Amino acid sequence: MAVFTLMVTLPLFSSPEKAAQDSIPQIQSGVMKVAQWYENNMNYGTITFLMALESSFIPIPSEIVIAPAAYIASDPESDLNIFLVILFATIGSVIGALIIYGLSAWLGRKALYKFADSRMGSALMLDSDSIKHAEEVFKKRSKISISIGRFVAGIRLVISIPAGLAKMNIFNFIFFTFLGSAVYNTAMALIGYFLHGQADLIHKYSYEFSIITVALCVVMILFFVVRYILLRLRGEKIYGLIGFPLEHSFSKRYFTDKFKKEKIKARYNLFEIKDISEVTRIIKKQKVAGLNVTIPYKEKVFDYVDDLDVTAKSIGAINVLKITHNKKNFRVKGYNTDAIGFEESIKPSIKPYHKKALILGTGGASKAIKYVLEKLGIETMYVSRSEKEGVITYSSLDEKIMSEYNVIVNATPLGTYPNIDTYPDIPYLYITDKHLLFDVVYNPAETQFLKKGKEQGATIINGEQMLIGQAEAAWKIWNEQI
Repeated sequence: MAVFTLMVTLPLFSSPEKAAQDSIPQIQSGVMKVAQWYENNMNYGTITFLMALESSFIPIPSEIVIAPAAYIASDPESDLNIFLVILFATIGSVIGALIIYGLSAWLGRKALYKFADSRMGSALMLDSDSIKHAEEVFKKRSKISISIGRFVAGIRLVISIPAGLAKMNIFNFIFFTFLGSAVYNTAMALIGYFLHGQADLIHKYSYEFSIITVALCVVMILFFVVRYILLRLRGEKIYGLIGFPLEHSFSKRYFTDKFKKEKIKARYNLFEIKDISEVTRIIKKQKVAGLNVTIPYKEKVFDYVDDLDVTAKSIGAINVLKITHNKKNFRVKGYNTDAIGFEESIKPSIKPYHKKALILGTGGASKAIKYVLEKLGIETMYVSRSEKEGVITYSSLDEKIMSEYNVIVNATPLGTYPNIDTYPDIPYLYITDKHLLFDVVYNPAETQFLKKGKEQGATIINGEQMLIGQAEAAWKIWNEQI
């Protein structure tokens, strides 16, 4: 886009009279005014100010500042020096970036997302999804992402935001912003500088250059409009998973493979959110048809549903949302398929002597497990780090309890990759071959919890089949009237 902009702007410089002669009558007056303004006002202060605006609030193309300034500087009689043009343009870029950095750090994520999705945010070419994507990139490559982002036109406003939200070291931020901006500004300045000798050629074909530029812009706009229409006609639906963190997602791999194998026109995205209130934004912005819910939101999401399935209500936890959109609004219904997946995977291994079960952990998954076990006629007891009504502590587990409760379900994340050496603190020496150990963790396939139980002769089951069962149940909910 920088080259297209230069095609239109550079014909204005060297001589206002010449520019006016080569312009068609309808734009003659405008050309004269812009060219005259540049001739009279292009100085180091103006360059710094305009570049600060470009890097902060006003998404103006930086090339219409730097290249014309360098073009003017190439004239031996000009007061401008090309090296100082680059320096002051870069200083302006850093100032503007620091303004956005400071505002982001002050406002915080929630307020910033709300602003980005407002009309004012849209006018500044912002939206919460772009910021979210920038944050994900920033987490992986914070320093280099700043330098590259300053060089790539169109995202300079956005890249200062995740740095501010993360409260990146201010000196590192300034250094890498300066580095990336200097490279880009130098490239634009050189283009303007070396085109000075081509003034006659530029002016001769200025009108043609303008028409080509407009035509190319129209083609680009049409391309995105047609692409948008085709996507809507394809009827591609969007599904996803909300939770925090989402580093290793079974659901993403499972549904992506399912859609590919069964040739389903759908996508499955991960929505890592730090506050459950963001679920409304995701549903509105992404137009999702269904969501899976994982820790820590299986209970918190109750405040964001319009209807509730009987099973989810009985369990007290939701792991599936079905979203129905109409023209302006949407309705959300909550379900629990953890119960379906758990029942399908543990039921074949239940023996007549399995009468009582210990459930390790008291989170959302544990409630679905309790629901299923009691449905199967098995008495349950919660185990946690702190004692309360209906919950005993790990330190309370002795030989008597361990022999009496011979079904043990780990409903905590202990043992999940990469923390594969962690495991629930229970007295494994009291486990026998009549015990059944179930772990909701699926990665690794054999956790330390299961390994220790296996060494004592217990029957062990990991969480993979439970996840497959709950995923397929979720798919039926999203696509069938059940």
